[in-house]
Amino acid sequence: MKFRKLVYIQVHPGYFVARVLGGPESIRRNCPGLDHPRTLAGDFHAIHEGLRGVIRELSTPLMKVIKPYALVHLVPRFEGGYTNIELRAFKEAVEAAGAHQGFLCDDKYGPLSDSQLSTISGATGWLSGPE
Repeated sequence: MKFRKLVYIQVHPGYFVARVLGGPESIRRNCPGLDHPRTLAGDFHAIHEGLRGVIRELSTPLMKVIKPYALVHLVPRFEGGYTNIELRAFKEAVEAAGAHQGFLCDDKYGPLSDSQLSTISGATGWLSGPE
């Protein structure tokens, strides 16, 4: 049985858009750590706090016991792409914010639908098999 949920978090300049895979709603939350003019990862502490708030808001009682997976999708394209340091910062921030494990999707894809997320999670085994 699949108990661990997947939280999908889109990162845009200045805000997050997030939802639980298969959940009824998505939320949009501003984050001042995403307002830097040259990079998406402007302030690690503010990003971590913003992600923690998003995960808490979307969490069900079961998700407070069994931490969810999180897919952080860096939607905007930046000249030169994202550095390894920026990618690591988002992964560490979401895991410190309450995710069991964080995964990243960069700007190669637009926002993902629930069916695309289900296909990805099924192919990778995120949401199936023993924990």
